[in-house]
Amino acid sequence: MLPIKQFEEAVKKGLPAPLYFIYSLEKFFLLEAVSLIRENLDALSIENFDSPDEVDISALRTTHSLFADRRILIIHNYERIKKEEKRIEFIKRLRRDLSSYVSAVILSNTSKGEIQRELQFMKEEKINIFNLDLVENQLYEWIQYKAWKKGITLSRSAIIYLIEITNAEAGLISSEIEKIAILSDTKDLSVTDIKEILSDRGEYEAFDLIEAIKGKDYEKAFHILEQMKNTDADLLLGALNWYYSKIPEADSGVFYLLLRANLGLRQARHLTLEMLLYELLRE
Repeated sequence: MLPIKQFEEAVKKGLPAPLYFIYSLEKFFLLEAVSLIRENLDALSIENFDSPDEVDISALRTTHSLFADRRILIIHNYERIKKEEKRIEFIKRLRRDLSSYVSAVILSNTSKGEIQRELQFMKEEKINIFNLDLVENQLYEWIQYKAWKKGITLSRSAIIYLIEITNAEAGLISSEIEKIAILSDTKDLSVTDIKEILSDRGEYEAFDLIEAIKGKDYEKAFHILEQMKNTDADLLLGALNWYYSKIPEADSGVFYLLLRANLGLRQARHLTLEMLLYELLRE
């Protein structure tokens, strides 16, 4: 079974274990895990932390949520703890001090090789670990899973075509499946159906917005955002996250802006995407 599906099963059970560790070299997959939590659990129970430094572990011993039965902590950027010993110590402290009302989901944008000792420690402590990176033979299954989540079925040739036109980029594949599901009148799609949908599409998409941002074209970027006002905000943020994660020199401030926008949308703040776009164009 795909690791993301295994994690989804845990989410649907309410994340009953105290600790979950999720890692991937592809930030898109980490975002996908966060989306599963938001889709299935009470928004009032979820708390986001941009890094381990923001977590006051001592306050987690007895604190109960005022709004939900459990508190779900999503701790991003575990990899920002630079020393191996300190990364292990952080896990030890969380495991020791979490109250029975709290579950923590730790996200790490790293490869297995970079955190071998940490993983070994967590295995010994029987902490739930999910490596969301796909090996080559899992990509086909993952696309089937994504299509099923959107209520459609893709033929084998359709899946191969999607892999080819996206260069096997998970973020792009997910975006294309989203569009296909929205625009298709049928649930079972062949490669011919997909080609017709994608070639006939005339409206803007998330990656048109990215091109406008890359070109620092303020007028076009805001025009595209206005035209996309009915598009799922998570799709837009996912595409932007995917784009900036592919830029080695991307400033960490960009990911803070994306996280802040994500939190703003959960809190229904007005003009969240517009403010994000303004800040990204200034970068």
